[in-house]
Amino acid sequence: MKKVWIFLAILFCAALLIFLLSERDHTYVASDYGVLPGNNGSENSKNLQDLIDRVSVKGGTIFIPQGEYLFCQNGTQTYGDHCIKMRSNVSILGSGDQTILMPVGESRYGLDLFYFNDYLDHGKADYLENCRFQDFVIDASGTSCETYTSAGKGFMFNLFRNCHWRNVTVKFTDATGFGVDCPINSTIVNCTAIGCGKAANEDATGASGFGIGYGFTEGESIEIRDCIARDNRIFGFFFEHQGRFDPQRYALDNQGDFLVTACEADNNLYNFGGISACNLIYRECSSGTFRAREFFFEDCVNCEYNGVRLP
Repeated sequence: MKKVWIFLAILFCAALLIFLLSERDHTYVASDYGVLPGNNGSENSKNLQDLIDRVSVKGGTIFIPQGEYLFCQNGTQTYGDHCIKMRSNVSILGSGDQTILMPVGESRYGLDLFYFNDYLDHGKADYLENCRFQDFVIDASGTSCETYTSAGKGFMFNLFRNCHWRNVTVKFTDATGFGVDCPINSTIVNCTAIGCGKAANEDATGASGFGIGYGFTEGESIEIRDCIARDNRIFGFFFEHQGRFDPQRYALDNQGDFLVTACEADNNLYNFGGISACNLIYRECSSGTFRAREFFFEDCVNCEYNGVRLP
């Protein structure tokens, strides 16, 4: 009898281990948790947020099948509103251009779809970590704001590590499409930004396709590769030191490693550029038409554009 109990105990432990491993790598289908094309924005925002909160505990991937999904304001931050607050250890995977996430509604200062900024909101230097975004579209043509600020992005992250984007399109946001600051060991590959910054005029800040801020800590780095920026209000691609807005929070100078490779920009005010940028290299990038200049750099250190070292 004792041997039977030992055998059952071993069997139970093995089953528990298999369960835990499967949970760790589990893929959750969003439609099974109430994220549906037929829902209104409030339902989808709440249900996806609940699922992200759940998955983040052990980590995993959320798969959103093809369809058009509405999202609306589900949280408020220091500046603007957001639909979804992102959590660490969660990946969002779609079905390519057939999965369309659509933030909708008018907000006072702008509505971000995916948001993370505990540093500004709560004074905690927490990082968003280990996230992946792949194979979906964000279409923000249904949003508007009373006053343009930096809010109203497809992705608004501040302080993130080991986060990766692939095959994601962001279009028609009120502010920058991919507006992600202070990255560490992250990549954006084969992504597209179209018509972003629609709420801004041409003397505004931000309002670009890809906008990367830096200046919080050592080791900040990101590679943007094989991406396209077209018809955005200000820049197609740009980098800037956040100390120009808040020198106390972002005080680190002359650090970072930022590389943009084989990207295309067309019909932006400035196709490529940097403001107070450092250690930034644009390599093998192609520029089509532009509304003001092909590139614009101001107060930059150790920056290079297609083999030309900039002062």
